[in-house]
Amino acid sequence: MSLLHRALPLLTTLIGPAPGAPPRPASAGFVGFVGLVSFFAFFFGEEQGIRGEPLAYGAWRAVVHGAFPLTAAALYEAIVARRERLVAGLGAALIAACLLTRVVEPLLIRENPTRWGAAALLGVVLGAWALRRLGLVSAWGFGLGDWRFWAPRAGVAIALIVPAAVALVANTPSLAEFYPTHKAARSSLPALAEQMAGIGVDFLGWELLFRGFMLHGIARRDPILAIWAQAIPFALLHFDRPQVESLLSLFGGLIAGWFCLRARSFWPLFLIHWAQMIAVASAGVVW
Repeated sequence: MSLLHRALPLLTTLIGPAPGAPPRPASAGFVGFVGLVSFFAFFFGEEQGIRGEPLAYGAWRAVVHGAFPLTAAALYEAIVARRERLVAGLGAALIAACLLTRVVEPLLIRENPTRWGAAALLGVVLGAWALRRLGLVSAWGFGLGDWRFWAPRAGVAIALIVPAAVALVANTPSLAEFYPTHKAARSSLPALAEQMAGIGVDFLGWELLFRGFMLHGIARRDPILAIWAQAIPFALLHFDRPQVESLLSLFGGLIAGWFCLRARSFWPLFLIHWAQMIAVASAGVVW
């Protein structure tokens, strides 16, 4: 028996069985919609970021990576169902206004985080409300999903990953020099706490895009394609990081996609990813 065949039962116990084909696959047009929204969120977030304090920086990325696909999903479902179109449309319009302002008047975004933050938050609330009224929060992986399955596994993963991340930083000079990325956090606990909060908000949008919208959307057509589709751009976003992190990101993205499909939620990966980054950044301060 090969090593793979021996490891597969353990793997399926830990992260769930391999996802099967959906009973009624979504149309190619639906997958095109998911891909187009994901592509825009991915590249707009990277090309139209803002400079600023960690919390404002993370919040803006959460708007682009998370709020935009969430409200796009709500608007799509509302149009198809012919219900909640006004609420979903208002939510999507608020997020679209934030993105358009970034292109037309970039200073307004950089200098007024309170205003666009309030508009974006209202847009998310309206989009989430529309999805909840339509009963489709879980269909996109935005809800808690099968929390009885993922909560204990996520807890064990965090308990294992945090000390491993600390040990890796302590023994990898390139990581210790790179983290925390906000250099003021190296000498100030309040600055470190602010960066950790900013990372949390940032990752909320990041994981909602990759392990929520993209993964669960494309999985309606082909779950295996969905796992690869979210893992590849996730790995590409790590190419400017230290080499060891870049190499691990593709493998981690594949496992994360598999696990979140079984969990029917993006929340466990948000918690795991955030805990990992808190550990890495904190270890960087010490070493």
